[in-house]
Amino acid sequence: MKNIIHFILTDVARSYQVLQVCRLSSVILLSIVLVQCNIASDRIGDFEWFIFLANAGSFFWGLGLKNAFMSYFPNSNSNDQSRLIFNLGIVFFLLGVSAFSVLYFIDFPRLDAMYSYLPWLFCFLVLGTVASLSEHILIVKDNAKTLFFYGVVSYSVYLFGLSYLVVQYRSIQPLLIGLGVWAMLRFLYFIKLVTDYSSLTFDLKLTWKFILFGSPLIVHVLLGAGMEYVDGYLVESYFDRSEFTYFRYGARELPINTIFISALASAFIPLAVRNLDQSLIDIKKRISRLMNFLFPASIVLTLLSPYLFALVYSEEYLVSAQIFNIYLLILCSRILLPQVILYAKQKNQVLMYAAGVEFVLNIGLSVYLMQFYGLYGIAIATVIAFFTQKIILVGYNWRILKIPISDYIDVKRYIYYCIVLYGTFCLTLFFF
Repeated sequence: MKNIIHFILTDVARSYQVLQVCRLSSVILLSIVLVQCNIASDRIGDFEWFIFLANAGSFFWGLGLKNAFMSYFPNSNSNDQSRLIFNLGIVFFLLGVSAFSVLYFIDFPRLDAMYSYLPWLFCFLVLGTVASLSEHILIVKDNAKTLFFYGVVSYSVYLFGLSYLVVQYRSIQPLLIGLGVWAMLRFLYFIKLVTDYSSLTFDLKLTWKFILFGSPLIVHVLLGAGMEYVDGYLVESYFDRSEFTYFRYGARELPINTIFISALASAFIPLAVRNLDQSLIDIKKRISRLMNFLFPASIVLTLLSPYLFALVYSEEYLVSAQIFNIYLLILCSRILLPQVILYAKQKNQVLMYAAGVEFVLNIGLSVYLMQFYGLYGIAIATVIAFFTQKIILVGYNWRILKIPISDYIDVKRYIYYCIVLYGTFCLTLFFF
């Protein structure tokens, strides 16, 4: 056990993967607690809508600027690095307040039910989003040990604190307050990191330069990851409240897929900026190991998901299992990491344009396919659009940057696993 912990604590990528494990595990386990405590599906839908609103107001600029920070920071001089952390915190706070104001004044569906909890929505959206910078500060500072313990403690508080509120009160309302308190605690830790790593000097010129650098990445995230929220809006608009819950519970990739791959990509951005050639060698080795684990796990879950959803939730959630199986196919796209190269080369415009293609294709296919396949059609559109975006990025790296896909993934192994996963999915269509 000591060797395993040492293995994790000496590598920032592995520590960040552990943090993502804690994050997604806590979300999934809390959803199980909600169902097992017999909270009605429409009440759970209210809670999911609360989370949805908060994330919808901040995800695109939050993730876009954090990715820009990971790419921009390593190439900056020490004075700019010190000032950037403090100034980025101010930018996140101001954008968070703006996002909260938009949510308050725009008439979102069912927002009326949340008015009495707007102070907690404010804390969760504004302070929570600012606090999310903490993990990225620890990554660029290569502080693997602190990153590991921050992830474990933060999401343990989330899971056990909110689970206690569910069991104690058997109601959704205390959870909304609990989320706000949790965000405030994380914000206090962010302030500590700022005082440790940053110069408390406001620099408008540096801030504006960074925002211009990160703007294409904000658009990239808005157009790419934003489809999760467009999908949610389509389900909310064309299906009933309980079906929104079914879709939200099923429209998730296998947590370990997003955990290990996304965390690996994020942690390698600053490393690739410093030394791209060595980073590609390391990425190929790590992705090869991940394929040997993630693809078999996804294949097995494709077969077992209907039974697992019925066991963990109830028979009522079998629709979620079918949607989950479709989302498992995203692994074939997720495992490709051409974006790391583009971040390292600071080709932000290319990332933005590829995300634009994905966004337009996803909306068009979602609206068309849901007429024939309902909720499943929206999920299918997501799989097709995301794969198209990755093909565009791979093609750009190959043709323009002269970096073939074989430099960062074992192509033969990848094709083999993709065929088996899709074949297994097709087989399940005849049995479930």
